Amino acid sequence: MIQKFVLRDRVLETESEKRKIILGAYLIIIYFFVDLFFVSINFFNRVGDASSLFVGAIVSIICLLLIRWKYVNTAIILQLIRCNALAFYFSNTESAVLTGSYVYFIPSSLGALAVFGYRERWMGIGFTLLSFILFMTAILQPANFHPNDRHFYLIINFLIVLVIGILILIFFDRLVNNSEKNILQKNKELMKANAELDRFVYSASHDLRAPLTSLAGLIHLAQRDKADAPTYLALMAERLNVMDNYIKDIVEYSRNTRLEVSFSKINLRPVIEEVVNTLKYSTDTSKVRIEIKLEDGLKIKTDESRLRVILNNLIGNAFKYQDLSKSNPYLKVQAAIQDNQCFITIEDNGIGIKPEHHIKVFEMFYRANDSAAGSGLGLYIARETADKLKGKISFESAYGLGTTFTVSIPA
Repeated sequence: MIQKFVLRDRVLETESEKRKIILGAYLIIIYFFVDLFFVSINFFNRVGDASSLFVGAIVSIICLLLIRWKYVNTAIILQLIRCNALAFYFSNTESAVLTGSYVYFIPSSLGALAVFGYRERWMGIGFTLLSFILFMTAILQPANFHPNDRHFYLIINFLIVLVIGILILIFFDRLVNNSEKNILQKNKELMKANAELDRFVYSASHDLRAPLTSLAGLIHLAQRDKADAPTYLALMAERLNVMDNYIKDIVEYSRNTRLEVSFSKINLRPVIEEVVNTLKYSTDTSKVRIEIKLEDGLKIKTDESRLRVILNNLIGNAFKYQDLSKSNPYLKVQAAIQDNQCFITIEDNGIGIKPEHHIKVFEMFYRANDSAAGSGLGLYIARETADKLKGKISFESAYGLGTTFTVSIPA
């Protein structure tokens, strides 16, 4: 009922916000009933000052309404000031040792830390320090503060209990805060995975069915026109190659998602040369001038298989989208280490990417160009793989002039 009263219909992003509101409300309500209890005692016994407690109860009601009206911090701060003020007042006007009024500094301190939590810990620590200063001011008499004084151990034990309570509360609230961060991150990743799965099922079913449908048609034609069977067989092989590349992309995406990162020291030049030599024979690249510029002994510590996935996709695209009508088509691959980061650039003077596609090229199944066959997964996989290596991929492209991709990964 209390939760329903203070939360109303508000939408909260995190459990920390909800916990803060509920704890604040309960703290206010507890102090309200404490005030009523002592007001009733003072009323029937005609002992003590009931007016200050009555004012405190009214302040508590106002604070509870402020929380309901979404002025959460204002309500909590006002309530904590009121708690400390009353505790200080009664510790000064009565014999604190006999009545124990000073013990209300403990819930004021711990309550502040509990309500504000680890995220707003400095606010909680500020009120804890305020309670501590007020307590020392009300109780401590420096001239008599020594082991022979009857108040000495009372004050020392009070402070020890207060400090232990504060440390325990901070420790557990930090654990809760870290757990909540992990849960929010996992939820974010899960939502992303679910969205990608929906898109994947739709696009994969379409892109895998298309080659199969084409194959079925070509088989039918080959059966009817056996004279042109070799032509149909070549087209079938092309369709199968498209499907094979698509399945390879899916496997690379799955491996990057599931497998842990495995670091090893690698010599970068042989890896780049092997990728370039493998890809240049898969397409018509005889006119393309290839340049590889990096130190022969350049070594980095990374996941070699994931680095190969990135290079395969970026260099493969550079070959795939060359403009062979140009007089000097080229591909340049360069690498260097700066500030413990390895920068690998893949530059070409191919067909380039139109400006309207720049913001979407890294999206799953997005294809910026239909001039060459592709799954639309290549750049998406490259970016996701770079993320696994704590790296980034950026690019610059001018349509008709060429594209330069830059991979940055820890060296």
